[in-house]
Amino acid sequence: MSPQNGDMPDNEVLNLLEEQKYALDQAAIVVRTDSQGTIVYANQKFCEISGYSLKELIGKNHRVINSGVHKKEFFKQMWETISSGETWRGEICNRAKSGKLYWVSTTIVPFLDHDLKPRQYLAIRQDITALKEAEEIILNQQAQLIANSKLSAIGEMAATITHEINNPLGVILGRCEMIKSVLNRPTVDKADLERLTDAIYLTAQRIEKIVKSMKTLSHEGASEPLQKTSVEMIVTSLTDLFSEKFQSHGIQLATNPYDRSLIIECRSHEILQVLVNLLNNSFDAIQDKPKKWVRIDIQQNDRILEISITDSGMGIAAENLKKIFMPFVSTKRVQYGTGLGLSISRSLIQRHQGKLEYDETSSFTRFVMTLPMAQILLPEGHASESV
Repeated sequence: MSPQNGDMPDNEVLNLLEEQKYALDQAAIVVRTDSQGTIVYANQKFCEISGYSLKELIGKNHRVINSGVHKKEFFKQMWETISSGETWRGEICNRAKSGKLYWVSTTIVPFLDHDLKPRQYLAIRQDITALKEAEEIILNQQAQLIANSKLSAIGEMAATITHEINNPLGVILGRCEMIKSVLNRPTVDKADLERLTDAIYLTAQRIEKIVKSMKTLSHEGASEPLQKTSVEMIVTSLTDLFSEKFQSHGIQLATNPYDRSLIIECRSHEILQVLVNLLNNSFDAIQDKPKKWVRIDIQQNDRILEISITDSGMGIAAENLKKIFMPFVSTKRVQYGTGLGLSISRSLIQRHQGKLEYDETSSFTRFVMTLPMAQILLPEGHASESV
């Protein structure tokens, strides 16, 4: 049985500590500072990744490698944590002497004196630059998928918009011909002119609504802040886009009564894109069915908004349920899409801290979107420029 550390001779304890220090220096970036955050020790790995010599680092604080990426509040919170005697863990972006940025996963441990106040800090770091770069690549690829999906959705809407706008334009042209006919009469009936111009005005308003809905759908800005948005505005934009198309194919589109004063914190163009994807799916699935209807339901449960799209389809086959939200998986015929719609739609809703799910209990085909009415902004990690 080996002796406990307390029973070991002093020289063996020193040897053990030296061995542990050696192992730590080989595996991690290590820095020790005094209570004010002034560097008193840095190992070779810190010198290598920062590009500074030990002589350049000793007596300095960590502002020498401040990247400018993090806000002052980040470092303020970190300093408050360690100066209170607690260990801090987080990820920090630093700037090397060459100007190159690098990321480290950091643990800062305060060592306390007899008064329980920090007398020094030990920072142990791991280089995670490659991991962060890989994450950025993945995020960029996801953003590209979302952009492609948006283009796909807009492409699918092209025929709809052509129909939606051509019909009102036909009405306007017809009314213009009628006005010309009225003006060619020996006597002009003012009431006839007013009736025809009113019809043109109302039809032009219809076109304006369609264009506004398309602008909302095609809006760019995945990184823009969430904004308080009227649920009615989103639903109206959706029905403006689809009503004419559905009507021309004999599909009944209905929105059940709901509280039109509801406000949700979101990126409205992303929510609209998801709803457009769902309605496009419904259209493709039921356009050849004998019974054709789509129903939109909106309700609020506590602080959660639920929007469901139900159509007259008989649901999704059990063997397809586990994969319908996977990228490039589609239950449609080849000409009806790439299979990105549901995958990207779920990603967009998850970015809003919500859920997009298929309702297996429904007798019809029903998708349910749930969203928090107000988003909870997660605070940045506790984090000081001087440590």
